[in-house]
Amino acid sequence: MKRMLAGVLVAWAVGAEAGVEVVITRPAAGEVVFGEVSIAAEVTSGEHIAKVTFMVDGRIVRELTRPPWEVVASMGQDNTEHRLRVLARTAGGSVGEATLVTPRIVVDEEVTFELQQLYVSATSDGTRVLDLEKGDFEVFDEGDRQEILNFARGDVALTAVVLVDASLSMQGPRLAAALAGARAFFSGMRGLDEGKLLIYNDHTELSTPFTNVPEVLLAGLAGVKAGGGTTLNDHLYLALKLLEQRQGRRVVVVLSDGLDANSVLSASDVLLKARQSQALVYWIRLREGAKGGDTEPPPLFSAWRNAAWYREQLRTLDEMVVEGGGRVTIVRELSELAPAFAEVMRELREQYVLGYYPSNQKDDGHWHRVKVKVGRDGVRVRTREGYLDI
Repeated sequence: MKRMLAGVLVAWAVGAEAGVEVVITRPAAGEVVFGEVSIAAEVTSGEHIAKVTFMVDGRIVRELTRPPWEVVASMGQDNTEHRLRVLARTAGGSVGEATLVTPRIVVDEEVTFELQQLYVSATSDGTRVLDLEKGDFEVFDEGDRQEILNFARGDVALTAVVLVDASLSMQGPRLAAALAGARAFFSGMRGLDEGKLLIYNDHTELSTPFTNVPEVLLAGLAGVKAGGGTTLNDHLYLALKLLEQRQGRRVVVVLSDGLDANSVLSASDVLLKARQSQALVYWIRLREGAKGGDTEPPPLFSAWRNAAWYREQLRTLDEMVVEGGGRVTIVRELSELAPAFAEVMRELREQYVLGYYPSNQKDDGHWHRVKVKVGRDGVRVRTREGYLDI
């Protein structure tokens, strides 16, 4: 049997003692959707619900086995219709479903604007704040207040490249601890997440495909051995380049002491690439046994690089991470590496996503400064500081 309810096609099974009724409650009927969108459904049945499948435009987004019946899906940025379908199946084999078609915006003339998405971490006294609402946020672009069109919180899907340094300085327990950190990060992935592992020294030692299967990401780790020099800048650039082709929240997690000895590219080259990207960069900086301040490199010298060069390298990398809304974590004990990777994943799970179309976009290559404010005392927010208008 089928009926229409508030613009949503609702269907449920009949014949047994109880049917299955499914209603899509979010997004609302007639709502235009872009970017990351929350899809929610109510499922009613006298039987135990064994599985609820969410589909967008014919592809399965996620399958859930317990409530809440809610997922986040990427709709892209094109002005187009989307067909949402939610299919519920009981343990006894009864099936119910609901379908919702979201409309496109009807316009006489289309002008393309780049959606800006901000990934915001909110804390109070060092503890993350998880109960903020859309109305608590204000976004300013070059000083002009912007209308927040997209809002999500909690578990938003991500695509992450994990970079692990396997140069000669990482041999032995250091490399083992680093690979344990990668395992800790990938074990925290969920259904819509994707990851890629890049292990590097003076070349790419190991590269996996983008996948959400941890076993694929971690295959071959047992054979990795440390050796050679370090090409951190080259591989950071590569990671950002690879993420350009991915949708949604893009993340680079890099483990390194920051001491690049062999890259062709400079840290300034990577900074420029990061400014062209919306990717977050998290730097887990290994300082095991180091003395002195966190910005001071060891006394390294070569025919073409000296201590001043390494100080500038570290300063620029730090600027890149902070400017993009990521975070630098200093690790002084190998036992802290795996928890540091796991903490990055926890932070990503607890971020807010704010989407807006800049009111002053000109495509002139100008650097736009962005500021996010929260209307609650004592709450501090961290997000990227700006973007290139290109």
